[in-house]
Amino acid sequence: MLRTALSIAFVSVAVALPAQETGWIQDFAAAKAKAKAENKHLLLDFTGSDWCSWCIRLDKEVFSQEAFTAAAPKDFVLVKLDYPNDESLVTAEVKEQNAKLQEQYGIRGYPTILLADAAGRPYAQTGYERGGAEKYVEMLTGMKKRGDAFIAAMLRAEQKQGAERATALDEALAALDEEVVGNHHLETMQEIVKLDADGKANLKAKYEPKIEQLAAAKDLDREAQALSKAIGPFMQAGEADKALAHLDGVIQAPKNKAQHQLALYFKGMVIMDSTEDAKAAIAALEAAKAILPSSPLVQQIDMVLPQIRKQLEKGGEEKDGEEKGGEEKQEGGN
Repeated sequence: MLRTALSIAFVSVAVALPAQETGWIQDFAAAKAKAKAENKHLLLDFTGSDWCSWCIRLDKEVFSQEAFTAAAPKDFVLVKLDYPNDESLVTAEVKEQNAKLQEQYGIRGYPTILLADAAGRPYAQTGYERGGAEKYVEMLTGMKKRGDAFIAAMLRAEQKQGAERATALDEALAALDEEVVGNHHLETMQEIVKLDADGKANLKAKYEPKIEQLAAAKDLDREAQALSKAIGPFMQAGEADKALAHLDGVIQAPKNKAQHQLALYFKGMVIMDSTEDAKAAIAALEAAKAILPSSPLVQQIDMVLPQIRKQLEKGGEEKDGEEKGGEEKQEGGN
């Protein structure tokens, strides 16, 4: 009886909010409470409902279809976290809440769909998928099985201490994709390392390198956003020379290696965008690799360099052709 009363109360809260579809809640705190009361999981839809084409397709092809609306609410509390251009679609309170959740969950693109336990801890991530509502529900069902294993291990961890707790937390993370662990469970990994400080459970050695990689990635992300914000206006105005001057200033006096590496990377890309000087771009990118060889950015650089080298080779072939053509013309004139 109590569960029914709670459910009615939370549904009333949801109806009071300007939700886009029936059954979706915009109040995150209310959604978590509802999930806990009804022993359900959370489905978080980070969307741009009035501008994101893939979000609109996901709503039309999946979320509005009976195959989804009949099945998904049995296992999930549906949470719509909207970032619309039309701000009248969300209240000021919801807008503030969604901004905090975007930062908390590290959302960079839309639509992003997170599946989480009632406490809001993610165990799976997806987005738009082709195939319609039935296929999407089938995918969610498979993901939920991982979620059940994750939640069971987390519950076991709550009853343990020390190395036993570390082992249970490790079992919880083992149920998840590496990407989800990296994106959403840094604190859990840090706790495991702390609990296995002496390394006897062999978990400290397992998670310390991952934590270091994540820390490096976060540093890069933070510095990339700052540099993009600094040179973006110059690039939009067609003033690549000013963008390069700013980057050269950073390169001369970087505050850390992550910023130094990114400034060199950005310099190479700006050079290619503005002057197509492949040699100068390659030099900047190679210098960037040398700053932090183990950085996550190196993989991106290694994807870009072959394309630029091909362009350099192509340019050299064209130049050789022009020189030969000039010689032939000269010979013909004699």
